[in-house]
Amino acid sequence: MSISQLRDDVREELVDFLWDEWGQMGVSASTSRRDSWATDPEALLLLTFEVGRGEPRLFEEVLDWMLVNERLLSVQRLRNLAVDDADRALVEAVVGWLGENHPRFRLAPRPGNGDSPRPFFRGGGLKVSDPDPAFLAQGFVKPRSKPSGKSQAPDLALPINFAFRLRMLMGVSVRAEVARALLTIDTPWMNAQALAESTAYTKRNVREAATSLASVGLVRDWTVGNENRFGASDRWADFLAVGGSRGSKDWPQLFRVLRQILRWLDDPTNRSLSDYMLLSGARTLLEGVGPDLRFAGIAANVADATRDFASFESFVRDFLSVVR
Repeated sequence: MSISQLRDDVREELVDFLWDEWGQMGVSASTSRRDSWATDPEALLLLTFEVGRGEPRLFEEVLDWMLVNERLLSVQRLRNLAVDDADRALVEAVVGWLGENHPRFRLAPRPGNGDSPRPFFRGGGLKVSDPDPAFLAQGFVKPRSKPSGKSQAPDLALPINFAFRLRMLMGVSVRAEVARALLTIDTPWMNAQALAESTAYTKRNVREAATSLASVGLVRDWTVGNENRFGASDRWADFLAVGGSRGSKDWPQLFRVLRQILRWLDDPTNRSLSDYMLLSGARTLLEGVGPDLRFAGIAANVADATRDFASFESFVRDFLSVVR
């Protein structure tokens, strides 16, 4: 199979997944899917920004949803989750767009890196009569568009929206993220470093938040050697009527890997490479995302996954099972 065909298959599967996720969260989309996991809203947004460059309607409807539900979102977390220039350009373009379209939105976007303008939507061109200034400031040529006005607030009773229940209770805060991680990720305890990786806040901030929750009996804390460990208290089930959904995944890490894979598959320079150079690039890609895979508990033998392109294709398709 060609790299172009694999790219198209990965993109199609991610587009279907994202429509199903956002359809459960208030975006105007028809879906019968009902996930038992609790999602990470900002991590999902970052993946959507990347995938949405090849699916304009998805991208525009999620922008509309952000306008309706901005009080439930954290721009600071979005920025914290951005790990490279590509992520940061997407985040700041969206932040600028929100400022243009929401009268109460005060955060100013950070300046772009001065790159030459390029089409925002894949397959599009630079000849746009009315480019959106927020996207243009980040080096993207995107047609200006009006919000559809079709989005709704998320149904807080659905498991996928559990993070929003916590934010309604505790505000859009590090405490809400610590509680979400401890209640929904399938592990009996987490240390401060793991909480920092899962919440996109600093170790100091998550330690303080976990300690404050422990002081009112909503988190268990204990020390083993020099390590502070934190776990969810049984009191949450009575306090919230639902204790979240165990079995949720390490979304920031998994979605970051998916973004990197999709960008690599989308890179036009890879299509003309020899088999040797293509596999060399695939090895570099998997070595780069190795820390995120290990954090999420996914074993990846880079040598086995890059013996030939069929092996790499098999690895990518198996990895997509995280969103099925």
